[in-house]
Amino acid sequence: MGNTRNGPISYAPAFVVLLGISFSLYASYSGFSPLASAVISVLIVSSWVFIGTFVPTDGWLTTFMLVLLMTFGTSIWLNNRINFEPSVPSTIETEGKVVLNRRWGKLRVLLISTGYGKMVVYSHPSVAPDEGSKVMLRGATFDFKRSDRKSSFDEYLYWMSKGAVKKVIPLELHVTAPPTGIYRWRNFLERKITEDLPELMSGYMLALTLGIRDKELSKKHRDAGTIHLLAVSGFHVGILAAMAGLFLKRGKIRIVLISLLVWTYVSLAGFPSGGVRAAIMLQVYLLGLFLGKPSSPFNSVSVAGIIMLLFNPWVFHDIGWRLSMLAALSLCASAGIFKDNKTGALAGSATVWFVTSSLIASAFGKVPIVGLIINIVAIPLFALIFPLVFLCSLPAFMGLPFSLEIANLCEYFLESWDILSGKLVEIMPWNVTPTFPLFVFSILLFFAGASYASGMSFRRIPVAIFMFPLLVLLLA
Repeated sequence: MGNTRNGPISYAPAFVVLLGISFSLYASYSGFSPLASAVISVLIVSSWVFIGTFVPTDGWLTTFMLVLLMTFGTSIWLNNRINFEPSVPSTIETEGKVVLNRRWGKLRVLLISTGYGKMVVYSHPSVAPDEGSKVMLRGATFDFKRSDRKSSFDEYLYWMSKGAVKKVIPLELHVTAPPTGIYRWRNFLERKITEDLPELMSGYMLALTLGIRDKELSKKHRDAGTIHLLAVSGFHVGILAAMAGLFLKRGKIRIVLISLLVWTYVSLAGFPSGGVRAAIMLQVYLLGLFLGKPSSPFNSVSVAGIIMLLFNPWVFHDIGWRLSMLAALSLCASAGIFKDNKTGALAGSATVWFVTSSLIASAFGKVPIVGLIINIVAIPLFALIFPLVFLCSLPAFMGLPFSLEIANLCEYFLESWDILSGKLVEIMPWNVTPTFPLFVFSILLFFAGASYASGMSFRRIPVAIFMFPLLVLLLA
């Protein structure tokens, strides 16, 4: 049985490239030059492929050389982009467009696209322009603050991962044109949802459609270990694609329409990392169906990760991107191991929790253990709740009769879940904090799943499980 599994080049070539690029980006962040980081990526790729390949297939060497060249060239290009320092004067006066407006403590944070690049402005809520507004910005530019500790918030990495280059203390900021296009719809829907729906429905609809998280609702889900349900990701994109598939006719036009619908949804949600990753993954899969050559989910996730890094290599340092990639890759690997749907769902939920727990604990200080239990119920339940919330919101938006009664009935269901999850948190109030054993177990589990999904023979998987976590520990 082991001899039939002929290795990473045949099973998941995109993951091989993603693995090499990821190691090179971390090496660059640790102080290695772009060339040295690219050499490290080649060594990583070679090690993964040679460990995992049992019997090379026809054309294996040619494909392997292409993978090496692609990894080396991409690593050089990405690391040079990261090391490039844009030339921004100490004071600027320029026109721009507000592409992000979010609550930031007692302030609002604005991300403004200008001719110099994207600029970050912290503003008082009363004067913060709406998303999509064209503005005139004049002010002094400053570098982002760096953190001297890995466990604390790093303003520099956070905003660079969002595509920003500097922060600006504004001397003048005024609107020159109102929002248009998708931004106008986002602002309209945000006001409509906030004004027309009850509290919990409003919070869920904001998260579900626009990627905006209500502070109180986020706290409840964070305590329950289900905060990922409020982040637009593969879960939400999958629900939308599944619902669309039920109503659209079969054929290639169906693939095109689902693609358009998914990308419209992701753009409406503000292009969140998890949503973009899921949309690219789905697009790769749909393109394979369109051409008659469907790709494996594990490989499709890897392709999505590479494309996102090509677009913005700084996204590698975005915790949302890392969690999204780790969760999706682990889930796909688990699905390949556990063929039974019920067993696979339980194993997948547990695997994702353990693989991501170390990263979450490092970023936020703790991970609620209750999440390991709640997610077994919450994930399939919210696959029904989210469509219900959306459908029950439509009568209120259209001003139909009995819209208030329908919304209140849905609010009752949401309150029931709120009470139930709150009771479970009270029963199991324990949290996992960041520890070295948890970190080691997380990476061991991830590479175990990745080894299997990469087509390694069962005799060689233990070698990969030992070697690559060791390399991660050496770099970390």
